[in-house]
Amino acid sequence: MTTVALVDDHKIFSDSLAGLINDFEGFSVCWTAQDGAQAIEQMQQRGALPDVVLLDIAMPGMSGVEVAKWIFENKKSIKVLALTMEEDDNSVLQMLQYGVKGYLLKNIGAEELQNALQQVVKFGYYYTPIITGNIHKHVTKKLSNTQAPELTERENELLQYVCSEMGYSAIAKKMFLSESTVDTYRARLFEKFGVKNRIGVILKAAAMGLVKL
Repeated sequence: MTTVALVDDHKIFSDSLAGLINDFEGFSVCWTAQDGAQAIEQMQQRGALPDVVLLDIAMPGMSGVEVAKWIFENKKSIKVLALTMEEDDNSVLQMLQYGVKGYLLKNIGAEELQNALQQVVKFGYYYTPIITGNIHKHVTKKLSNTQAPELTERENELLQYVCSEMGYSAIAKKMFLSESTVDTYRARLFEKFGVKNRIGVILKAAAMGLVKL
């Protein structure tokens, strides 16, 4: 059972969302929080770590960006999905900077939410047009004068797979390598592209024309 925590300052919304998610096969809401400080307090308690956090951005007091930063620095095992009304590029970039695995707007339907949760559990991320569209343009502008890093044949092969929906264990089998060897190649890719996560590699590689989204 995949446990999900909800962080949103609108209690009626989070209560309704909890009921919806509890009806998804394989998912269960373990707790809800109405602000960032309360969410961090929950995560500091023994046995209260969820597998996934659905996190609003605009909240009174501690913002969702600050909560995402705290999780990124202290509880890296937790996968964070932004669920918000904030659609501006700056908010998305800030959340991606702190390892958020996907960015959803609150006007999505139940089917997309369920799919997003399933994708994050299975592949570790969930891409939406907000990420692959608006942010791609923003990153392209920033990288217009940036030279693509030199990659070995194996690193380039891995890059293509990283930019697909394949998980790392499946990539290892595809490349006929051990998972530890793939981890080594992945670390080199992150270093060469100057990023900290898979989404960062994908965005930069796409902006440089090395892959197509």
